[in-house]
Amino acid sequence: MPWYQFINNDMDICDSDSYQILEKAPDTVDGPYLAAIFADEIPGDPERRPDLDGTPGLLFYIIRALAKRKGQPFSHFPPVPLEVRMSEVPANEIKK
Repeated sequence: MPWYQFINNDMDICDSDSYQILEKAPDTVDGPYLAAIFADEIPGDPERRPDLDGTPGLLFYIIRALAKRKGQPFSHFPPVPLEVRMSEVPANEIKK
């Protein structure tokens, strides 16, 4: 599963221009802004968009992280580990 780091703050995960795909976790962990999610890809999608419905627990983790303003370190929520990374600055201000 890849990491999806947001480029802007629209959280438009259906638009491949609004995120970049990373092979390793970004450095950001805590803060009020959603910076990145760790998710399965939509099967057979040439743009490799994240599969929100097919990644168990991901929406729960996004909502919980936004409410607490902290990323979840990780969870063994079957059948895949999940992470959500938060940032002190908006995603479009994170240094690449």
